[in-house]
Amino acid sequence: MKSNINDGILITFLDFLKEGIIIVDDETKVIEFVNRFAKKFLKDENYEGKNFKEVIDNDYIYSLISYNQEKDVKAEVNIDNQKYLINVYRIEGKKIIHIQDITPFEVYKQAKKDFVSNVSHELKTPISVLKSAVETIEEEKDPVMIKKFVNIAKKRIEQMDHLINDLLILARLESQEDQVKKERYDLHKQIEEIFEDLKHLTEEKEIQLINQVPNKFDVYADEQKLSIALKNLIENAIKYNKQNGKVIVKAVKDSKYTTITVEDTGIGIPEESIPLIFERFYRVDKSRSRNIGGTGLGLSIVKHITEAHKGKVWVESKLGEGSKFFIKIPNT
Repeated sequence: MKSNINDGILITFLDFLKEGIIIVDDETKVIEFVNRFAKKFLKDENYEGKNFKEVIDNDYIYSLISYNQEKDVKAEVNIDNQKYLINVYRIEGKKIIHIQDITPFEVYKQAKKDFVSNVSHELKTPISVLKSAVETIEEEKDPVMIKKFVNIAKKRIEQMDHLINDLLILARLESQEDQVKKERYDLHKQIEEIFEDLKHLTEEKEIQLINQVPNKFDVYADEQKLSIALKNLIENAIKYNKQNGKVIVKAVKDSKYTTITVEDTGIGIPEESIPLIFERFYRVDKSRSRNIGGTGLGLSIVKHITEAHKGKVWVESKLGEGSKFFIKIPNT
C-alpha cells in the first residue's frame, strides 16, 4: 500500500486516526497497510509482506476479512470489553477494514435508556397515588377524609413538580444552554438567604443551621447557579439529619480556589455508595428517599453546576457519623 501512495500526508493522516484501518490485497491476501489504532489487533507489528492469516490476532476480524463477500460487510463485535463497529469494503482489488470503537456510544445509549426508565418510574408512583386520592375524594363524603386525601394529592403534585423542575435544570446544564455568568458577590449573605428559604424544613427535627462563612466573603461564581447547588446540598443535609442535628456551612480561600463545605450530623453514607452518589437517580436508601421527597437528581445537578464552573465536588462520610460535601471552584 505504501508504495502506491505518493502523498506522505495521507499516510500520516491515516496513521493518526482514532479509528482502525487495515488494507489487504484481495488476491494475494497480503497486508499492505495498518494504522496505529489497528495494530492492537495484530500478532506482530512487522506485518509488511505477510499474509493476513499470519498476522491478524482477532478471530472476528480474521473471519470478516476471510469472508468472500461481493458486497460490503458490517458487524458489531465485542473485543476485550469494548464494542467495535467493523466495516469491510472491497475497492479496486483491495479489502479495506475500518474499525471504530463505539463503546462510548453504547454507554450513552444505555444511559439514555436508563434515564427514560428512571423518569418513568419516578413519575409512575406519584401519579398512581394521585389517581387513587382523586378517586377516593370523588366517593368520600366525610370532610375530614376529603381534606386528608386533598393533602395527599397536593403532596404528590408537588413531588412531580420538583422532579420536572430538576429535569429541566439538568437538561439545560447538560446542553450548556445556560452559560455560566460569573460575578463577585457575598457568599455569607447567600447562605443566610438559603437558610431562610429552608427554615421550615428544620422545625420537625429541630435542626440548627450554622453559617460559618466569614462576613463579606466574596466568591466569583454564577450566583443563581451556585445558589441552586448549595440549596440542594443544604436541603439534603437537613432532610437526612438526626433529631437536634446541625448543618454547618464553611468557606475558605487560597490564591487559586474557593472551597465551600456543607457539613451535617446526619445518617451518613455507606462507603460503597460514595462513588455513585452524584449519579442521576442514585439513592442510598430508595424507600427512605421517596418518603422524604427527593427527586434523585439533586446531587447530579450539584455536580454539573460545579463542573460548569471548572471546579470539582466530592464527599467525605461515614455511616452514622454525618457527611461533608465540598465544592471547590476557581477564584478567577
